[in-house]
Formats: sequence, C-alpha cells, structure tokens
Amino acid sequence: MRISAVSHEGLDRFLGRLGTLVDDARAAEPVPETYVVHRPVEEGFSVQRDDDGIWRVSGRSAERVVAMSDLTNPEAVAYLQERFRTMGVERALARAGARDGDTVRVGGVELEYEQER
Repeated sequence: MRISAVSHEGLDRFLGRLGTLVDDARAAEPVPETYVVHRPVEEGFSVQRDDDGIWRVSGRSAERVVAMSDLTNPEAVAYLQERFRTMGVERALARAGARDGDTVRVGGVELEYEQER
C-alpha cells in the first residue's frame, strides 16, 4: 500500500484499513472484569462542653488522629492542627464558643485551644 503525505494519495484507503484493524483488535480483547470499590462513609465528630468546662471532641476519626500523633514532635503537632482544620474541628469549636486557652479533650488527651490566625 502506497501513501503520500504531500499529495494525500492512498491516505483514505490507508485510514480505512487502519480503522478496520483497530476494530478487529478491540473485538479480540477479552471483556474486562468489573469490580466494586467499597469506601467507608466518613464518620463525623461532635463538640460539647463537659460539666468541668472542658471542651470534648468525640468521634472515631478525631480521636484516631490524636492517638496516632506524637505530640512531642512539632511536625506531628502541625500535622494534627492541619488535619483538624480540614476535618472542621477548629471551626466547630469556634462556633461552639471555644476561646484561646480553653482546654480541649480528645480521647484521653487534653490540648490547649488556639484560634486560627
């Protein structure tokens, strides 16, 4: 089969043959298996004030982030703050009335609240 890019000679026939070959190759491929992806639903958290005046953040995801953080490492504390910000914990505490210096209890850990600057 001869083709010319300059004069376009044989180009239509070439493209037609190429299309047929692609269709044949796709038809010969096995049908891909389908699969289902299960993603857990994000569990929320709640903010409430205990009788002793300490704010309590409850919820599996918030408690897990704190439990997995090394709070003696400044980088881990910065990560925890960013994670709480993206989860909405900081916003929820501010809406509930938390002020700078208030104690916030998450799981068995007590943290000091500072408003986002």
